[in-house]
Amino acid sequence: MIKTSSGNFLSRNHRFTVQMGSDNVVIDLSDGDEANLDILQVSKWSSNDVSTWLCKIGYNEYSTSVTSSHDPINGERLLQLTGDNLQNSPFFIQDRNEREHLLTFIEKLRETELSQHIKTLDRKEINRPYFFNKTQTNGRVINGFPPGSGDETQDFTNVRTPLISGDDVLPPHMSNELYPSEKIKTAVGMCYLFTGFVTSVITLQFVHERVPNMEDEPPLPDVFFDIVPVRFEKAFNVCEVIGLLLTALALAVALFHRHRFIVLRRISFIVGTLYLYRSCTMYVTTLPVPGLHFKCAPKAHGKVSLMISRAFGLLIGGGLSVTGSHHLCGDYLFSGHTLILVVSYLFIYEYTPRRWWYIHWICWMLSCAGIFCILLAHDHYTVDVVVAYILTSRLFYTYHTLCNNQSLKDGGNSNLLARCWWFPMFRYFEGNVRSNGPLPRQYEWPFPWPKRFRSTVKTSRRSPVKGV
Repeated sequence: MIKTSSGNFLSRNHRFTVQMGSDNVVIDLSDGDEANLDILQVSKWSSNDVSTWLCKIGYNEYSTSVTSSHDPINGERLLQLTGDNLQNSPFFIQDRNEREHLLTFIEKLRETELSQHIKTLDRKEINRPYFFNKTQTNGRVINGFPPGSGDETQDFTNVRTPLISGDDVLPPHMSNELYPSEKIKTAVGMCYLFTGFVTSVITLQFVHERVPNMEDEPPLPDVFFDIVPVRFEKAFNVCEVIGLLLTALALAVALFHRHRFIVLRRISFIVGTLYLYRSCTMYVTTLPVPGLHFKCAPKAHGKVSLMISRAFGLLIGGGLSVTGSHHLCGDYLFSGHTLILVVSYLFIYEYTPRRWWYIHWICWMLSCAGIFCILLAHDHYTVDVVVAYILTSRLFYTYHTLCNNQSLKDGGNSNLLARCWWFPMFRYFEGNVRSNGPLPRQYEWPFPWPKRFRSTVKTSRRSPVKGV
């Protein structure tokens, strides 16, 4: 180290000029090696650091242009470069292979920066990255850290994640780290859904045998039936058509979602659990038919072959009346049609961009219309619909509350939600999803062809519909 007349110290990798008489002598204090760049803080690099890094990886021809251009390339801009940027100033790289080669090095820098960022958050017990900016605050944290923690001034401007959940989306190179696909877990979730549906179908075979005769046990009193005593015969068919439409739309949302495997896991777990709940409620309490219009199939009286045949028909027909597969009685408490209508809307609302508020309103009205049609058809008691809505919405909100709060994924005396019987399954499905808010509402073309369709949809304003 050399001390100058101004009191400053010059260390290695410093270069300056001294005038000795009529000659200028250049003194180079470096040892001939490249500068010792801090690859863990790439976003803080200056344009000179970027120039040094380019020389180090063999791109000496661009080391001068990144510092001398009208808009120098610093570390933050380096991490944001794309193939199109490399074709323009200050690089002007026209060769595609050369662009991809340089982008490979840049991508490694991004991965290093992301890993370091996640470690910092883990060390501070903050598992969701925020959009760090020295001027932004949400009133309780500054730059994602509590005031006074000593980390408020850290500037991770290259990490583009939202300060408020759902208002922005993660860039592609961060999504795979925070939201792993885990396809095997998705397959397990679908098996769980199928198991729940099969269990409800088998349970119905035994419940049907216990349904009292209409002559012995007339329909129970119901407030809605008193208000609307006239039955609308085709209303139930309308309900099933609406349910099929909302189900198809919810599945399309899951298929085109960028994190489709996570969404499908959540759909499978919630619907599968609800079918298990439904199996319990309709088995423990068998209600009489809600109307004298019902034409129940004859009882099997213990004939296993007939019960298996009926169960198989229900599985093939999806348990729908419009398919002609549902002739059994007793599956009233609670309403499976209400379950599907409510859960389809909730998933559509949760995983679509907030600027699609008109779609949310339409789906909400369709869901309400479908539920109303169930009652108009007198195919379910009002209590069947009410219990179905309560169980479906509460399970959906509870599960997603756990999903959206990283701290709740760990059990403990203070986390009462960890006492739910399905909490170990939740941790299995969601344990590796590092999220402290909703999934980024990003969409992409799910198929490898045609490539021109592989675009992303970003979110916008929040819908006025808050939930059913």
